[in-house]
Amino acid sequence: MLFHLMLFLIPFVIYGIYLLMVKRAGGEGTVKGRSVAITAIIGLVLMGGSFIVLWAVQDNPKDGVYIPPRYEDGKLIEGQILPREPD
Repeated sequence: MLFHLMLFLIPFVIYGIYLLMVKRAGGEGTVKGRSVAITAIIGLVLMGGSFIVLWAVQDNPKDGVYIPPRYEDGKLIEGQILPREPD
């Protein structure tokens, strides 16, 4: 979830850096409502795109059995999805 939040915030950080550079160059470095709206839309597109990409590349079987993470002999065994056995 933090990854998706970072993707949403990246355009705001870039816009903030841009405003600082404009202000240092002697321009008017003020935030405008339309610019913030466009930045938010870009952030939402990046975040939505990341959800789509992660959905497309997941390789979990559609019909499987989830085995949660567990400790065995003092070692952590990661959770996994195993295919169901045919009946």
